[in-house]
Amino acid sequence: MIRLILFVFALGSSFIISAQQTPKADSLKEYTGKYKFPEGSEVTEVTVVVEHDTLWVNSDKGNSELRRIEKDVFEVVTYTGTASFKRDENGKVNGIHFEVGNLILDGKRVDPSSQQIDKLRQSPKM
Repeated sequence: MIRLILFVFALGSSFIISAQQTPKADSLKEYTGKYKFPEGSEVTEVTVVVEHDTLWVNSDKGNSELRRIEKDVFEVVTYTGTASFKRDENGKVNGIHFEVGNLILDGKRVDPSSQQIDKLRQSPKM
């Protein structure tokens, strides 16, 4: 009986450890692209890219790693906030919601061409 309990415990521990691993870059690509915010916003647009299996957000105000908290919710590491990606009725990412301090922004995704995506991937980070 003790062996069975230890086996179940070991099996459960391995699932927890594997669930906490860094997401693969392929699973992060669905978030990449350009997001525009309403005119007059403190930040007018951001680009989201994958670099070295890590999701990054870049803007003219600064850059930050986005660390996954749950499926479509990420920690904005540099600025201690959150970024939540929004989806349309077909499940495609079409927007982003930022909460960083007192700043709350909702942006819409602008689908870039493949040339623009390559340029976004080469954007410098902090």
